[in-house]
Formats: sequence, structure tokens, C-alpha cells
Amino acid sequence: MYRILVSPEKKTGEVSSSLYGIFFEDINRAGDGGLYAEMLMNRAFDDGVIPQGCVYDGETRTITSPTGWVSAFPCAETEGVYGWSAQNGARMALTERDTLNDSRKRGLEIHFCGGAVLNRGFDGLFLKAGAAYRFYMFAKSERPVEVTVSLVSASSTVYAKQAVTVEGCFAKYECVLKSGFDDRDASLALSSPSPDMVTLGFTSLFPVDTFMRRENGLRKDLAEMLLALKPAFLRFPGGCVVEGFSRETAHRFEDTIGPVWERKPHWLLWGYNSTSGLGFHEFLQFCEDAQIDAMYVCNCGMTCQARRPDYFEDELVEEMYLDAVHAILYATASAQDPWGAKRAANGHPEPFRCLKYLEIGNENHGEEYHRRYRYFYERLKARFPQLVYIATDHTERAGLSAEMVDDHYYADPVFLALRHNQYEGTPGSAPDLYVGEYAATIGCKSGTLYGALGEAAFLTGIEKAQDKVKMTSYAPLLNHASYTAWAPDLIHFNNRRCYGIPSYYMLKMFAENRGSYVCEHQVITDDDARCGKGAFRYVSHGKTVTVGSPEQNSQSLMAETDVIDGRMRVSFWDSCAEGEDQDHYDLICEDGKSAVIHYNGWSEEVICQGSIAFSGTSAQVAIHTCRDKFEIAVNGVMIHKAALKALPHMFAVCTVDENAGVLLIKLVNLTQKDISVELVSESRLSHKGVMTTLTADSFQAGNSFDHPETVVPVTEEIELAEGILRVPARSVNIVTLSYAG
Repeated sequence: MYRILVSPEKKTGEVSSSLYGIFFEDINRAGDGGLYAEMLMNRAFDDGVIPQGCVYDGETRTITSPTGWVSAFPCAETEGVYGWSAQNGARMALTERDTLNDSRKRGLEIHFCGGAVLNRGFDGLFLKAGAAYRFYMFAKSERPVEVTVSLVSASSTVYAKQAVTVEGCFAKYECVLKSGFDDRDASLALSSPSPDMVTLGFTSLFPVDTFMRRENGLRKDLAEMLLALKPAFLRFPGGCVVEGFSRETAHRFEDTIGPVWERKPHWLLWGYNSTSGLGFHEFLQFCEDAQIDAMYVCNCGMTCQARRPDYFEDELVEEMYLDAVHAILYATASAQDPWGAKRAANGHPEPFRCLKYLEIGNENHGEEYHRRYRYFYERLKARFPQLVYIATDHTERAGLSAEMVDDHYYADPVFLALRHNQYEGTPGSAPDLYVGEYAATIGCKSGTLYGALGEAAFLTGIEKAQDKVKMTSYAPLLNHASYTAWAPDLIHFNNRRCYGIPSYYMLKMFAENRGSYVCEHQVITDDDARCGKGAFRYVSHGKTVTVGSPEQNSQSLMAETDVIDGRMRVSFWDSCAEGEDQDHYDLICEDGKSAVIHYNGWSEEVICQGSIAFSGTSAQVAIHTCRDKFEIAVNGVMIHKAALKALPHMFAVCTVDENAGVLLIKLVNLTQKDISVELVSESRLSHKGVMTTLTADSFQAGNSFDHPETVVPVTEEIELAEGILRVPARSVNIVTLSYAG
């Protein structure tokens, strides 16, 4: 039976105007060569510089941080000038003795000798016939050298060119090039007949037609795709990028403002360098242009806790605190303030009015975080009370103040769907919540309809809890198809095209149909028992033992397991996958307590809890699993017996748009069959309405560059027969109906 009982005139909660936002992190080359419209790779020649404190291994092409975290490093300068090539007799070499300024670690010395040096950007420059491109470089030469700047094809056909004469100390040379042809794999070429040396300190190539036509601006099609989501806010700059994997790679606001050629490079823990062109000023400018709120994330004195963390000493924590203070002043102070004066010098005399939120840290937790959070929060709140402060851990449970807490979920679609009532009944005394990162990841790496369905089911519950859950943002946001470090991602792009995955269109549907308030409603649906499956994993005599099949459901384990420091752990229904694809249930016993916790992706859920008493260095564990049930005994005593939650077929939330006088029903059909839903109301619902549906023939359906609209919403007029709504299989739906009291 599928039924929705709805009372449009009975308000149960307000709609949060800030519920749907976006989160930018420079991952998957989302910055340089992505949203930030710079077209040249390694424009500042710093990409091959090993981050301070790290050690490079040439055999594995990796670097190791001072705390022992290993990261890819594919661009070492010992292997050439990353992103640049020389041809026809030209010679080039990096130099550290003659750089443009103190922020530049390298310059590029060139002897052209009739040849050229080329940069094909991020997997080829995309040129459009008739489009203009703004180039500049800082260069020097002891004697006058005429350098020709060209846009060329892979076969050296010249599409546009202009000559400049380089002479004397470093100076800025610029020109605008208009391409005469379309090309998806072009290059920038610098050439000269002269044998004299020219040293480059910095280069840049931008399309003139950026978003709002700003010179240091954003790629227009990507910015427009973001705005089509109708975001209420933008979170920036991360993510793990904020923390870094070493103290030297931790994010600092002060490195991201001023002329881009004077900004310090930032090696990102996602395996590439950023020239910080998309910095704090550009972040605020985009928020102002888009008329959305800005959320800045600051480093609170620690590196990423998932990557062998480094906890900064008090003196460095104070530096990071002052960096946050200066960022706020840069955004909000008058031009008479020293930091406000810096903003004015950078082209924005008046304060930015968009900065509303400050998040203290990213995915930080535990005592080390709590101490730093308190240090930041109490001082920042006293000095800048107008901002809303966000904690990355439930600091209120440690007795600390918390205005808002950032929760993250990466899991499979079923896990997310089953968390639809996660925040139901959250006490009014609890802090407000921001679900700052979430995505269906397991089995959905390419961005599938199934992932969108699980996320949509999750969001129906979020919408019911808007009295406490004020904000959400999907993550990650952007992915350059040639540089994928994390999947799925909401928007995919290459140098010429972009498309949204099904989740993009689901979120667009949800953001476009908010309503004024949540109305009283009840969802009645059939459900299916879940069938768990997987192996057992435990430690015995110091060795990890895996038994059973990851594909089996009904299995039994009787084994002697190690008890180490009073702690014992056994996994069951274990997929034997690791990291972001993990899926297992763990019996964890310690300190006289026991619990069964489901670990799915980067998320977890407590299934049941109890108490236990045992001693010694081993214990006898018996676990029996059958379909959706499990029983656990330790040393002959039954301690847990439970069944998994059934999976509903249908999820829904009802809101009312007072201005339009309509009822909005967001409805998810998670099954493989069409269903008929009876709408029952004390109000008179119109028998005619409009229905927007996102669906496809397969759960695994998705979009691509060649087929960007395989899974997109379709809107049609509908007519209800005796109050029955026909809902397609595998679908996300927005139903709009007028009503009368």
C-alpha cells in the first residue's frame, strides 16, 4: 500500500532558506584549469618544487610528509618542466636564482634559437573561432629579444599570433589573441629567432569571456551550472585542502590575495599544485556576483587527521588564528583598516557583505580539536559576533559551545536512504546542523540514477527536519575528466564541455521547489527486508583471519579471538572492501560495553549497544547471520540479537508554497516497479497538476560527455483519477497541486 496523508494548511515547520548550497574544494583539478579559467598548466613554474619538509622518492614518484604520510608527486622538476615542452632546437631550464619575486620558487630560462616552447594546458587548450584570449607574461632579457606569442594546433598551424619585445628587468608583457579556428587540442607557443636568453617569471592565458567578464575570473559555463542549482551559499576552500598533509601545506588566507603572480603556490594533498589564483578575494567576489552567502573554512592548527596528523604547537596555532582574523577583516573591515585597505587595493573598496559563516577546521575531532576549537571560537565570537560559527565535531557533547555542527556522509544509496529520519526528533536545545558533505559513493562512482535516488530519499528526511538542519551541500562539486582523484562528482568537465550527473538534476529539482513551510503529512509505504551478506574477519593469535564468503548471507562463526588491552573486535557481513568502499558490521567490545556498528563508505551507524564483562587475552565468539538477522554470543553469553531495518519503497516530504498557493510533494520511488500512490487530504486537492520526474530504464543509468542528457528531468501535466498518483519506477518526482481548504 502506498498512501500519503497530507494536510496542506497545517504547518509543522519552517523552510530553511539556506538549505541547499554548494561546496567548492580544489580536488580533481577543480581550480586551475577548471572553475578558475586559467588555461596554462604550471603557469608559475613551481609545480615541481618539493613541499618544504617532505622527501621525494624518484622510483615511486611520491613525497613523504614529516609525519610519514605518502602522497603522489607526478611533476618532479628532475624529470623536466611540468606542463611545458621545447621544440625545434629551443632549450629551457628551471632556475631558482632569478625569480620574479619572493613567492615564486622558480623561473624558466629559455634559449629559443629559432625554436619554441609550448604549453598545451590541462589536456589541450580549447579554442573557439572568433573568441579572444588574454595572455600575459613577466619576462626579462639582458638584450632586446622579439618573442612571438602564438596559439597553434598540434601540427603547428598558427591560429593567432602577436610579437612583443622583451628587454631589461622583469616586466609584464600582454596581448589579446583572437583565434581564427576551433580546436580542442591546441597549445600556446612562445618562439623567437634569437639565441639570447629570456627568463620567464610568470605566465597566464585566460578567455576574455569569463563569468562576469572578470580578468582573473571563472569559467563561464561551469559558473552558470553552479548558479542553476540556485545555491544559498558557497563553502570554500575545503575540505581536506584546508588542513593539508603537513604544516607547510596547510591553507593560509594570506597566501591567496593580491596580484596572482605574487601569491604563494600551494601543494594540495590531492596530488597537484595550485597557484592560488582562485583565492579568498575571488571566492568573495563570486558570492557577491551570485548574491549568495559565503562560508569560509579556516585551519585551526592541525593537519588532516586521516593522514598522519601534525598538531601545531601554541605559537603556530596563534598564527593560524590570526590568519582567520585577518581573513574576516579583509572581507568586512572598512578601507581605513589595514586589511580593508588591502582589499581596496585589490579592487573592492567597500566591504564584502556576503561573508556570513566561518567553519573552524574540517573533519577535525577529538580532544586535540576541542582545545583548538575553543581557542578559536571564544575569541572570534567575541570579536566578530555577527558571524555564524560552525564546528566539525559535536563539541556540545564535550561541554563546549556550538552554534552549528557539520556532519558528513559518504556511503551507498541504501545507507543514505535509511538515514532519512536521522535527524527526526533532534532536541531543540541541540545546535543547528549543516550536512556539509554527502554523496552516494559505493557502486555509484560514475554518477548514477541509483545514487541520486538514495540521496533524494535522504534529503526528504532532511527537509522534514529543517527546524534543526539548516544547510546541506553535496561533495565533491567538480571533476576534470583527465584528473580524477575522487568519484562521484556533481559536475564533470573537460577543456570544452561539461555535464551534470543525475544527482545534479535531482538537487536542481529540490532547490527549485522549496515552498514556504513543511506541512503535516504521513507516508505509508510497503518495504523490503534487507538481506545482509559478507564474510567474517577477526584477529586470532596476532593474525587477521577472514572466513566465509563475501557473497554468502547465512553463515556462522565460532572462533577464539584476541582481546588486546581489554578490547575485542570482530567483523561480519564484511564485503572485504577497503577505504571508501568498505561495508561491514563490527562487534566492538571495550570498557565493559559492547556495540554493533555498521561501517559503510566513510559513514557509520550504531545498530545496537549493550554491556559485557570478560577478562583474559582471548574470548570465544559465536556469530550467526541469516538474511536480515544476526545473533552474537561471547563466552557462551548472548549479548546481541537484532534485525536490520527494512528498506521503504517510497520516501516523501510535503511543503506548501504560500505565494503560489500550491502543495509540493517531493516523492522518491526506490523500487524497480511503477507504483500507485493514493493522496488523502482534508483539503480539496486539485485533480490536475504538474509532475517533474527524473528516471531512466536502469539504476546504473548516467550521463556522459557524448550523452549529457540521458538522465534529466521531464515535466508534464498530470490528472489524478480518484486521488491516485502514478509514480514511475526508479524515480525522483516533484508533484505540484493546487488545493482549497
